[in-house]
Amino acid sequence: MTFGPPVISIDIEDWPQSTWDRSLPITERSATNTRRLLDILQRVGVRTTMFVLGKFAEKFPGIVREIHAQGHEIGCHSYGHLEIFKQSQAEFKTDLRRGKDILEQIVGERIRCYRAPDSSVIRDSLWALEDLAEAGFEYDSSIFPVNRPRYGIPDWPQSPVQVRLANGLSIIEFPLASYRMLGRNWPVGGGGYHRLLPGIASRWFVRRIMRSAPFVFYCHPYEFDARELAEISLEIPLATRLHQSLGRGRFESRFIAMLRCFGGRRMGDLRDEQSWPELQIEQFARASSLPA
Repeated sequence: MTFGPPVISIDIEDWPQSTWDRSLPITERSATNTRRLLDILQRVGVRTTMFVLGKFAEKFPGIVREIHAQGHEIGCHSYGHLEIFKQSQAEFKTDLRRGKDILEQIVGERIRCYRAPDSSVIRDSLWALEDLAEAGFEYDSSIFPVNRPRYGIPDWPQSPVQVRLANGLSIIEFPLASYRMLGRNWPVGGGGYHRLLPGIASRWFVRRIMRSAPFVFYCHPYEFDARELAEISLEIPLATRLHQSLGRGRFESRFIAMLRCFGGRRMGDLRDEQSWPELQIEQFARASSLPA
């Protein structure tokens, strides 16, 4: 059995606000980059799941309507792009509902899927899955089954699971793509990893992973903007500018090559396609079966 085409997911946000300073306003540049990405997707004929930040939707509701009109699935990417583990549960619920309500008012339909900022559903914030289910979300894509300094749950399943929660509800978790090698999971799901890897290597990982699990890819519209870090006026250290800019000039061609090779689909298409094995959240939280 193969699990293709890959799920293509886009986090609609603004680099300065989401990465550098959460208090900054959303810039016009984020809207320009999103329109550019929509044009690319129209050319290659691929529909995606776009996790839209509430602050972006508040400023550019017309773009959100355009995303929806072009057949892309709208998901919630929080309101203010603050990591879950930096919030109290009450603060998270407020941010979650604010982002969800804004999107539902704009598109006129229920938002079914969520992605946390910076993959911030980690072991210490698994409680957030209960709040998501209580808020009416049916599926989530916030967990990266890797071991990274800021995020990741390295022993989380690499394939989607139906998570049975302590509150009696459930939610499907679609983990970002990772590849197991040398005794650990390596992040290959998209974003900076696809900017830095050669295109042929990225496509090799997509092909290999889809033999046994869905490949959930992610990226951001700003990754198609090679000039952004050189042109914005913020005082950003040179090392950060170089790291965040590296590979952006090649990203569009690599992205298009991947879509022309494998195609792409929305997360909701995969969610509606089949059922997934169950995972009891209490059992997972108590035991870890793989080395970190």
